[in-house]
Amino acid sequence: MENLIVITHPEMLPGEAGMINGLFAQGLARLHVRKPAAAEADLRGLLEQIDPKFRGRIALHQHHALAEAFGITRLHFTESNRLAQRADTFEGLKRNGFKISTSIHNPADVEKLSHCFDYAFLGPVFDSISKKNYKAALTGDSSLNRFNFPGKLIALGGIDDTRLDLVASLGFDGVAVLGAIWTEPANAVTAFRALASALAASPGFKPGGGGTGTGPGFKPGVKKIDSLHFISNETGTMSHIDSIRLALEAGCRWIQLRVKNRPEQEVLPIAWEATRLCDSYDAKLIINDFPRVALAVEAYGLHLGLADMPVPEARALVGGKIIIGGTANTWDDIVRRIDEGADYIGLGPFRFTSTKQNLSPILGIEGYGAFMRQMHAAGHTTPIIAIGGITPDDISALREAGLHGVAMSGALTGAADPRKTFHQIQQALC
Repeated sequence: MENLIVITHPEMLPGEAGMINGLFAQGLARLHVRKPAAAEADLRGLLEQIDPKFRGRIALHQHHALAEAFGITRLHFTESNRLAQRADTFEGLKRNGFKISTSIHNPADVEKLSHCFDYAFLGPVFDSISKKNYKAALTGDSSLNRFNFPGKLIALGGIDDTRLDLVASLGFDGVAVLGAIWTEPANAVTAFRALASALAASPGFKPGGGGTGTGPGFKPGVKKIDSLHFISNETGTMSHIDSIRLALEAGCRWIQLRVKNRPEQEVLPIAWEATRLCDSYDAKLIINDFPRVALAVEAYGLHLGLADMPVPEARALVGGKIIIGGTANTWDDIVRRIDEGADYIGLGPFRFTSTKQNLSPILGIEGYGAFMRQMHAAGHTTPIIAIGGITPDDISALREAGLHGVAMSGALTGAADPRKTFHQIQQALC
C-alpha cells in the first residue's frame, strides 16, 4: 500500500530491526528511517539488521552517505536541510537514480518546491500524536492547493484510523504516521495492520474513490493502457523477479507477472515481491490468471487467459478499481472479450515463442492486419496488444497494422544490452 508511509521512532529502540522486518513482512511499502540524533555507526548497525530484500523500501533522513552501501535509492530532506542545499543538488541526485522527498510545514510552500521531489510531507495536519504542542497547520475546512507541484502530497501529523476520510477529503495522496505506530513499540505490527486495513476501507483512499491524488492508489477515470508490456519469465538461471528487475532497470513501466503451473498460495508471495519492486520504480503491475492475488496485492491490473475466470466474474470480484485484460487468438475470442468488457486484449501469437506452451496458430502481420480491419469495420476501439515472439524489428509493421502496442519477454531478457533494446522499442512505438 504505497499511500501509507511509516516513519521510525526518532530514538533507537531495543529490538527495533525485528519490528521493522515485521512491518515489511506485513506489506509496508515505504519506511522513512529518521534518527536525528543517531551517530552514523549506530544507524549503520540498524540498517545491517534489516533484511536486505526490504532495503529497497527505505528512505533515509540522515547520513545519506550510507545509501550506496545498502542499496537504498530514496533520500529525504528535512525542511532545514532542503533550504541549505543548492538547487542543482536535487537535479544531480535525480540524474543518478535517486528518488527524493522533503518536508514542509506551511501549505503555501508547496508552490516553492523543486519539481525534482517525488513527494512531500505536509504537516502537522492535526495536532501531533508524537510531539506535544505541535499544533495543526490545516483545518477540516482547508483546501489543499497543489499549485504546479507534480509530486504527491503526503499528510503527516496526528493521523490515526479515525481521520483517514478527512485527510482524503483535504486532497492528500497518502499518509505518513509515526505516533500511531510507535506509541507502544511492542504493538507496532498490530497497529500497522489495523491502520492499513482502515486505509484500504476508506472510500477516499480506495482506487477510484473520492481522493483527488494521482498516486498508485488513485486510478484515473480514463484507463490508460501502455503500449509496451513486459511479461515476466522464469528460466534455469533467472527467476520471475529477476526478469522483472531487468525490465524495470531497462526502462519498462508496465509489468505483467505471469506465473504458470503453480498454485495460488505459491504465486502470492512472488506477487508481493513484484509489487514492492514495481512500486520502487513507479511501475504498474498486472497479475496474470489469479484475480484474488491481484486483489490482495492491490495490483494495477489483471490479465486473464481464455481458460481462466471470465472477465465479468473477475470484475465482480475485484470491482472497477483494477484494469482487466484478456487473451484472444481468433476473431470470436476478440468479440467475446469486447462483449465481456475487457479493458484491453492481448492478441497472439505473432510467431512461435518458447515462453508459452500450447500455442494457437500463429497470426503474423497478415493475420493482425485482417483482424484490425474487422475491428475498424465493426466500430470496436478496445486496445489490441500483440504478443508472441515479437522483436524490435517487428514493431513498425505491427503499428502500421493498427496495433495499440506489444507485449515482450525474451526480446529484453535475452538482449545483450536491455537498456539499448528498450530504447529501440520505444523509438519504434512512437
